[in-house]
Amino acid sequence: MSASHRVRETLKTFYAALMLGRRPNDVRYVFMVGDSQDNIAEAARCGGEIRDPFTTDAELERMWQERYCPERYDVDAMLGLPETTLGGSYARHMKKFDLRPDFYDEVSARHKLHYLRLRIRQTHDVWHVIAGYDTSHFGEVGLQGFYLGQFTNGQSVIIGAGAMLKHLVLARFGELERCAEAFCEGYSNGRRARSLLAVKWEQLWDQPIEVLRGRYGIAAARQN
Repeated sequence: MSASHRVRETLKTFYAALMLGRRPNDVRYVFMVGDSQDNIAEAARCGGEIRDPFTTDAELERMWQERYCPERYDVDAMLGLPETTLGGSYARHMKKFDLRPDFYDEVSARHKLHYLRLRIRQTHDVWHVIAGYDTSHFGEVGLQGFYLGQFTNGQSVIIGAGAMLKHLVLARFGELERCAEAFCEGYSNGRRARSLLAVKWEQLWDQPIEVLRGRYGIAAARQN
């Protein structure tokens, strides 16, 4: 990536982060931050400046080569699974918070880290369930910390820092501490766990959550 291109992507990040601060529920700016940061990180990955998850995880590389992208999840069908299973817990999570598995648009991956971002978006609520983070403000911040522990990812840093800055500006220091604790806990849990980037969760719906957490070394989040 040329210096001018990097500057453009960085400016795009700053613009999106500013707009996100003004309109925190507008996911367009979340996507813009992620896309611009992924473009910068892809150049850094190719240049050997950051850890390359595709080099250290052969299964992730295979997923990229085949452009693995499963069909949309049938949440209603998964409600028949026990609540203790990944699929059963995920389905109840989606119904409880009125979430849709087809929330994100289907687009073609431009490069490896963009593919990884699309996969993370597709399985975002699966990660909520398996890592134990709720959908509260602090739960979302904690999950961003978990993501950062799993792979180099500027979007998580920006979202976490933005949340803390908001509490600082508003002088809500108790919430600032909770936000920092959630992010740090998530980061530590993500670092300690095995890599989850290449896990095909769609093949594990009937597996007990606690068994999967043990298999992948996941410490469930504390109550936020």
